[in-house]
Amino acid sequence: MSALQFLALLALILCSGANEDTLVVKIGAIFFDSEMKLAEAFSVAVEEVNAINPALRLETVKRYLTIDDSIVLQDLSCDLIENGVAAIFGPSSKTNSDIVEVLCNMTGIPHMQFDWHPQQSGRERLNHQLTVNVAPMELFLSSAFLDILSSKSFDWRSFTIAYEKSAHLNRLQHILAWKQLHKTGIKMQEFERGDDYRILWKRINNAREKFVLLDCPSDILVDVIKASIEYNMTGSFNHLFLTNLDTHVSGIDQFYSREFTVAVTAVRIRTYIPPPVHDEIDVFDNYVDTRFSSLLTQLVYDSVVLFYNALLEISQRPGFYIPQLSCGRGFWQPGPRLVKQMKMISPKSAKPPFKTQRLQINMDGQREDFNLEVYNPLIDRVTHIWNKEFQLVDYDKLRDNSTQALKQRRIQGKEDFSQKPVSYTVATRVGKPYFSWRVEPEGQHFEGNERFEGYAVDLMYKLGEICKFHFNFEPVKDNKYGSYDPVTDEWDGIIRQLIDNNAQIGICDLTITQARRTVVDFTVPFMQLGISILSYKKAPPKADIYAFLNPYGVAVWMYVMIAMIITAYALIFTGRIDQYEWEQPVENENHELERENIWHLNNTMWLVLGSILNQGCDLLPRGLPMRLLTAFWWIFALLISQTYIAKLAAFITSSKIAGDIRSLHNLVDQNKVQFGTIRGGATSVYFSESNDTENRMAWNKMLSFKPDAFTKNNEEGVDRVKLNKGGYAFLMETTNLQYHVQRNCELTQIGESFGEKHYGIAVPLNADFRSNLSVGILKLSEKGVLYTLKNKWFNDNTTTCDNNASTIDDGQFDMDSVGGLFVVLIAGIIISILIGVAEFLWHVQRISVKEKILPMLALKAEFYFFIRFWLTKKPLHTYRQSRDSTSTGYSSLEQISSASSTKKKKKTKRIAN
Repeated sequence: MSALQFLALLALILCSGANEDTLVVKIGAIFFDSEMKLAEAFSVAVEEVNAINPALRLETVKRYLTIDDSIVLQDLSCDLIENGVAAIFGPSSKTNSDIVEVLCNMTGIPHMQFDWHPQQSGRERLNHQLTVNVAPMELFLSSAFLDILSSKSFDWRSFTIAYEKSAHLNRLQHILAWKQLHKTGIKMQEFERGDDYRILWKRINNAREKFVLLDCPSDILVDVIKASIEYNMTGSFNHLFLTNLDTHVSGIDQFYSREFTVAVTAVRIRTYIPPPVHDEIDVFDNYVDTRFSSLLTQLVYDSVVLFYNALLEISQRPGFYIPQLSCGRGFWQPGPRLVKQMKMISPKSAKPPFKTQRLQINMDGQREDFNLEVYNPLIDRVTHIWNKEFQLVDYDKLRDNSTQALKQRRIQGKEDFSQKPVSYTVATRVGKPYFSWRVEPEGQHFEGNERFEGYAVDLMYKLGEICKFHFNFEPVKDNKYGSYDPVTDEWDGIIRQLIDNNAQIGICDLTITQARRTVVDFTVPFMQLGISILSYKKAPPKADIYAFLNPYGVAVWMYVMIAMIITAYALIFTGRIDQYEWEQPVENENHELERENIWHLNNTMWLVLGSILNQGCDLLPRGLPMRLLTAFWWIFALLISQTYIAKLAAFITSSKIAGDIRSLHNLVDQNKVQFGTIRGGATSVYFSESNDTENRMAWNKMLSFKPDAFTKNNEEGVDRVKLNKGGYAFLMETTNLQYHVQRNCELTQIGESFGEKHYGIAVPLNADFRSNLSVGILKLSEKGVLYTLKNKWFNDNTTTCDNNASTIDDGQFDMDSVGGLFVVLIAGIIISILIGVAEFLWHVQRISVKEKILPMLALKAEFYFFIRFWLTKKPLHTYRQSRDSTSTGYSSLEQISSASSTKKKKKTKRIAN
């Protein structure tokens, strides 16, 4: 044997010995040609595991794909199997075919996956029994996302899911089942790679959305978010939740600035902590292996480690052999045992350690357990840790449970600009008494919040003291509350400022409405009120003391008096021609018999007047003509008097309530007074959206009025009421109404308030400081501060209006209206007395002429008798008896009595004859 042959034989022997000491196992991998980083990670992982145990070494066989084609994929898989590989790694989820899983299942070759694939049904799993996937199950990822968004730290009540068309929505299935797909729940917005992403954000911005769950690949994440800047979606009240587990390598930290204050939250699989911090419970080492920065590279590494540890165990057992198969024939028997062993490997026993924590494969070849980091990707600050056992746990709580040395290593990194500012911008509108510009005294100039005063200003100062924050007032330019325009699909006023993130708080006499609550949130109410009617207080009519004459006109009264006179003369005429109306003959002083007729003007007028006044009369007719005439007069008098009484009663009522408006019902039922409210305000919304018939009628009438019945603000409405002086009424909140009524004596409130409303402080949707403000308002209410502020700004103690005057009319005549009756009575008394005095003097004159005595003597005698009012009988010749009588006048009375008896006897004798 030559020397050359000897050396060759020796080399064969040495190689044979080496092969006996080291087991070389081939493993195959399929990558797309765009996944070179994954291929590099695969090679690095094989190098590291080969250094673990010299008795087992892995040898890689790589194949690359250009396009997703199942035929090409089948050929590559068969080529790997024919090359004797003990496992096939990949391909990634870019392929839509399961041909690799099927071929591996048929040949007994383990199939290792490191990326998400569509969820398999029970029948599909029968063909994929040898497939192991180290990527976390999407079902548990979906559960983690739900736990995060529904936690107290997030509390997302409504949001928009923006997803890239090719994204796996399986990882969002729990969220989609959590809330209804509705504008008040979850809204969906789809986009595609390469689109104009500004269109996506324009749709989201038009929907007034502040909370967005963004699910898109990490390589286009920066471009998508950059498009949101143009639509002002970068304010401190915007929230982004990024579901891609590779967000930390997307370059999103380039948005870190004071202008980009979005609250960004992302998630990632927590990486394993290498020694000396070796225990997975202690999660505070910040070491990052840049070779495996993306999740897929980490999962490729873990899949290699998992396979190697299982192979190391199985290869030492009897019956193991290197596979020599082809796609058409043979089954590698160690393959199923190898897959079973992978399912039994514990994360703590794996060497080298897994890159991702808590890697454990279940019986279906899926990974159920993992740790998720919830973090801010702009500053790389972790806030929570999630796993299926403990759900969401606050990161600081975990740190508090760590060792004291590690607690000293708290992150002292970048400032988090997404944290809500301590100083808020307060949007408001000018309108007394809530907010107005302060009058500057001469020589003084105010700056900042000192320029303003009002109820809202004082309330914000009180809340700032309790809730520990600063604020700056910014009156809105259009001075509007905030109403929705369906034509432009835009809001205005204070609400608009909150929507655009230009303000964090909105306060004034801002009513809480359902429409506004769809775009902003409100605190608990700080004031409760209603709607009432502001009207002009007309000057009371001048008192008419002859109001009792108003039921009849002047002409009627004239005709009634003429009728009385004519009737009186008719009675005189009829009485003189009717023989039954003459008295029995009586002897006169000349001893002649004569008959007397009592129906002269005095008596007939008395009968006529007594009849029309519904009074009796001692003079009654006896003859038929007189009785018939009197009966017809009584009918006339009865109708005239009763009609007057009825008309007087009606006049008393109608004159007091005619034209009065005492409620909304009266306002709607009349056409003389126009009425309106603020255009687009909460009061107009109350009427326009009410189902009450009366409210709808009021709204329709307001729409029909010409000129326009609506105003821009309360001040314009109040001025319009004063200018129209009763021709216009303004519907407004009771608090503002009372404020203006107390300061304008010519204004008044009509009727009771209706339509209960509340004023609240507006904040952006889901603002976390809303509850803090609500607690502050409740504290102020309990301390009586709100009541004090209301008295300060709404109750004007310096008013000069006559508030004691009754504003409620009871429909009765007052003294000013019936004073004419007393005038008539007094005039009647005076006239009667004057006539009586005249007749008295006339009687004295007749006595002086007849008795031929001095008038003064007769007047003195008659006056002396007049003042002695206790005397009831008068002597025939008073002047004679007064000279002889005593002070008591008894002698005169005796003579009068005897003379009267003699006259009666003579008269009786005449009648007998």
